[in-house]
Amino acid sequence: MGKTFGKRLQTVRTDRRLTQAELGGDVFGARDISALEKGRREPTGGAVRLLAERLTAVQGYPQPQPGADSRTFLEFSAAQAWDERDYRTARRYCRLAADAALAEGDPTGWWELTFLSAACLRRLHQYTECMAEAEMLARHPLAAEGQPLRPQAETLLATACQGAGRLPEAVSHARRALELGLSARLDTAALIEVYQALTAALSERGLQDEAWGHCQTLLIPLLEATGDRQVAGKGYWAVGNVAFRRGDVAAGVRHHTRAGSLLTPDADLEVWAAFNRASAAMRLAEGLHDAATLECMRHAETALEVVGGGEEESLSLLHSRGRWLQLGGNHVSAVRALGEVYDRREALSPQDAGETALHLAISLSALGRSREAVDLLDKSADSFVTAGALDRAAHAGRLATQARTGNAVGLTGRTGTW
Repeated sequence: MGKTFGKRLQTVRTDRRLTQAELGGDVFGARDISALEKGRREPTGGAVRLLAERLTAVQGYPQPQPGADSRTFLEFSAAQAWDERDYRTARRYCRLAADAALAEGDPTGWWELTFLSAACLRRLHQYTECMAEAEMLARHPLAAEGQPLRPQAETLLATACQGAGRLPEAVSHARRALELGLSARLDTAALIEVYQALTAALSERGLQDEAWGHCQTLLIPLLEATGDRQVAGKGYWAVGNVAFRRGDVAAGVRHHTRAGSLLTPDADLEVWAAFNRASAAMRLAEGLHDAATLECMRHAETALEVVGGGEEESLSLLHSRGRWLQLGGNHVSAVRALGEVYDRREALSPQDAGETALHLAISLSALGRSREAVDLLDKSADSFVTAGALDRAAHAGRLATQARTGNAVGLTGRTGTW
């Protein structure tokens, strides 16, 4: 639903001191405007322009050049495109709106719109470009020490670095984001987002104890105190991820179950799809070949057909399907699925490519193709080293040693304890 558009509409309306009825006029009722602001209704293209024109016409606010779109219309269009998951269009409108903000002498507006533009790059998996823009925003004077904009930029940098397989840098930026966020007294939702980025980077890097410590002492208490179901759901999802990665399957299942009860397709289908995709992958990594895992996979596959997704999302689901087949003993089909993912590994982060190579090697070994398995395990270790996940690199190296000595029976895909 149009939550980003709705929030922007409400912000601009209240800033210009209009009631919902005044904004709606003789076209929209107050209830219509309320539904738009709460994200319960999607705006049509004509509605976006009409609302923008009415808000732009308020006296005392900058007017666009003749023939040019107003900044308000550009911002609304960017928000609508974001809600529709059309991130290329959202980025284009963000950049136009940012230019308009500068022309109006509003550097803070420019920063916020440029930040959303950079976030579009992350959603498009263009991590290198995202990092460059986020770094520029982090160094901007508006993001000086003690200002709330800086931890936002550092958090975006952390998630982009993680996506690019630069885990040491991801940890560094996430730690910096937390330090700055605490000093800037971020609100609960923003602070939870910082903790999510930090615990994800730490656990992927292999720093499980530190990640779990943050979850127990800081993140979970924040989640228990918030009344926002989406924010809490994302937080418990992050906690569950850390639990799975440290080998605590019971805690992982418990927190993911809690997340699943809070995240719903009606609230945000894309987030719900991503959660089910990630939960299936985590469960399969721990060898959970059960009905709950299969349900997560099916939910993610169904949602992907609706919301669409890039190659990375499709490969993640195919990887899970291959791992499901593997755990069920169907190694021939598992090799076909995992082999396809590995052949397209350029679309994956180094750590995900390493994980795919490891799982493919396990099925190849089970089929007696030990030489191929050893080669893939060596490549898996190299990929993990590139990402900075040295514990997983060591795990792949141990499996390669087992395969070389003919101890194929000992090979396992369980990576939670890495």
